[in-house]
Amino acid sequence: MPHKKGLRIGLTILSILGAVMSMPLVMFSPMMFDAPGSDENPLTQFLFFSVLAFPVLCLMGGILPWKLRNNPKSIWLYALSGLAVGLFVTAIVLLEVTCSGDFAC
Repeated sequence: MPHKKGLRIGLTILSILGAVMSMPLVMFSPMMFDAPGSDENPLTQFLFFSVLAFPVLCLMGGILPWKLRNNPKSIWLYALSGLAVGLFVTAIVLLEVTCSGDFAC
């Protein structure tokens, strides 16, 4: 099945925008560890590393499909951006359910 170029361009724009828009979140992510005891909480660490991985996965999801565009399965590399969103949402939900949104529980 031939992939449409417009779909690739649209998904690339969304991936790159996601990476750029997440940079302020990445800059302020070390402040999650300001609360006493939050540095030993594995859920806070999971949230921290998912925030750090978000722009990297989005950029990889936007660039790699173009590098490997001759491969028919390369369109699936856009799922890396979805993986980044999934990790971030999972970390927030786990922290909210387990610790009531507190970084140090």
